[in-house]
Amino acid sequence: MRLAVLVTLAILLAPVPARAQSLWMPRDRGGSVVLEALRTGVEFVEDKFPTGALFLDVRVPVSHAWLVAEVPYARLKGDYLIFIGSSGVTESSLGNPYLGLETRGDSPFFGELGVRAPLADEDKLGALATGAYSDVGRFNSFLPHQASIQAAFNVRTVSQDGIASRLRLGFAVRIPTQSGSNEDPEVYGLYAWQTGYEGRAIRAGVAASGNVLISEDFGNLGGRATTQLEMHGDFGAGRIRPGLDLKLPLGGASSLVSVAFGASVSVGLGSSATSE
Repeated sequence: MRLAVLVTLAILLAPVPARAQSLWMPRDRGGSVVLEALRTGVEFVEDKFPTGALFLDVRVPVSHAWLVAEVPYARLKGDYLIFIGSSGVTESSLGNPYLGLETRGDSPFFGELGVRAPLADEDKLGALATGAYSDVGRFNSFLPHQASIQAAFNVRTVSQDGIASRLRLGFAVRIPTQSGSNEDPEVYGLYAWQTGYEGRAIRAGVAASGNVLISEDFGNLGGRATTQLEMHGDFGAGRIRPGLDLKLPLGGASSLVSVAFGASVSVGLGSSATSE
């Protein structure tokens, strides 16, 4: 069955982090477009190039807010390593796009509010699983028949020496959209801590982010939480900045994916600097 049962369980039963965009979206300019390419290997699959996920992110100023949007895409090419022999597969699917707003101002405090539309193709479970585990911080980007609403509160500061820190706390609601589904909406708490250096030509940092399922009471909080460690660096003083990423899932997610790595390129849409 091409491992459909395993993939379905992995997607539908795992915790669902709900991040709008990469934590490393540039915030020292008037707006940005970022393309991220992440490469990962899912257990039980002998994958071939190109396998992984793409995220196209946009952040632009509108009135007294930031408009943020993301379009995710995933592709799997390889062989399922099933019980006897293997089965070749090539799949690709659009994920669940995000649209939202961030508050804008001179304060280090800002809020987020947004939604994801349920556009992931349920017939491309291999591609969706690959995309989901390419960045477990955006797992809900690839959940079929699942819309989500999220809100978060942030505190972000940048010192005169370029040391940047960010705390993010919030919640997300996963809403089943399939007709006749007996699933109930689920509520998750969100958390992230990010720190690093932001200079004119080099920006680098580390972060830990994750979620905890709070609408259920099975097990303890640790058993209902998923966390990911991240490292990022990007380079260049101009409008175009190439970057590198490394993501390390922890806990149960690490049994399916041990590491994800990738590259990114951001293009500035404005020249004005901001510490938001």
